[in-house]
This record gives sequence, C-alpha cells and structure tokens, in this order.
Amino acid sequence: MDSGTVEIITGRERRRRWSVADKLRILAECDAPGVQVAEVAARHGVYRSLVFQWRRQARDGLLVVEPTP
Repeated sequence: MDSGTVEIITGRERRRRWSVADKLRILAECDAPGVQVAEVAARHGVYRSLVFQWRRQARDGLLVVEPTP
C-alpha cells in the first residue's frame, strides 16, 4: 500500500553550465559594498568556493567577455 509520501530534494543544482557573462555578473554583485559572497552564492544556487574560483579566474584574465563581431 502506498503511504503517499513524497520526497522533495532541495539544494544546489549539479553541473550547471554558467556563461562567462553570468559568472561576471555574479562577481559584480559580490563586489558591491557590504555584500557577502556566501549570500550572493546562495541566491544563485552555487557554492561560494565556486564564486571564489571564478574570482581567481577573472583576476588571472581567464574570465573575459568575448568581443561581439
């Protein structure tokens, strides 16, 4: 007999593909005064370590917007 139980899985989505523009937009949110990286990461459903990784990539010149032709 079915008990009618429903399992709801919440949390961060795995293996989402973020565009460079999305990454830079999230990083720009993190640069606002008084904003915590953890809050921005949670709002977008990513781990804060990933945001720090993107920040490092941007600093090293690996995250840049491609010029449009």
